[in-house]
Amino acid sequence: MKLRLHTLLVLMKKDIHMMFSNKNVIILILLPVGFCALYQFMFADVMQKEGMEGFILRLCEIVNLSALPLTGLAMMVAEEKEKHTLRVLMLSDVSALEYLMSKVLVILCMMELVNVFIFFVTAAPVHALLPFLLITTITSISVLLFGSVIGIISKDQMSTGTLSTPLMVLFLIPPMFNDMNNAVAGLAKFVPTTSMSDMIDAAVQGQSILSGDFLSGFAVIIAWTLLGAAAFIFMYKKHRMDN
Repeated sequence: MKLRLHTLLVLMKKDIHMMFSNKNVIILILLPVGFCALYQFMFADVMQKEGMEGFILRLCEIVNLSALPLTGLAMMVAEEKEKHTLRVLMLSDVSALEYLMSKVLVILCMMELVNVFIFFVTAAPVHALLPFLLITTITSISVLLFGSVIGIISKDQMSTGTLSTPLMVLFLIPPMFNDMNNAVAGLAKFVPTTSMSDMIDAAVQGQSILSGDFLSGFAVIIAWTLLGAAAFIFMYKKHRMDN
């Protein structure tokens, strides 16, 4: 599968313009930022308690991963379908890898900016910054792949919300409520955002996320990434052949 730098740069330039010209995507970018500021103000006293240092950081990051990568990316792909530019790209010399990399890199860079904002607004310890960025970046890629799939199978931007909701609930609810119900806890073990949340908490507490305790968590995230990549390649090729 081809990956040409000049083609990738042209696609990224197009995607950056598309991202900032879509009001719905801008709202999704600002959503975790707004939640972060609100939660930091409302739960300032709660955060002083022992063991709660990374609560808002984890919560806002889960919101970030459940919004922009799924619905935002899907909207960008669906917008191209509405404007018939996706069909042109599929029938041209643009490969699935180039198309995917462009979308993923643009959204990923924006998510990294949001991640850094959330990290410092929540006053997380500086020693946790690199582990935080490492694990959130890896998890973001797995979620972004599914956002691309949703965009391809969506008929228009309106339908992206409907199709992305089940996955959004899957990524959002289990890591937030896995301590309250055994069934939810069992499901949460196989959700990438739960593994990410556990590693963020460990990093804030000063633990190493590269220890053997988190091997299963990394395995879950990698499995979701491979599944998302396979699903995207299949759907891209399928729609390339459709009339």
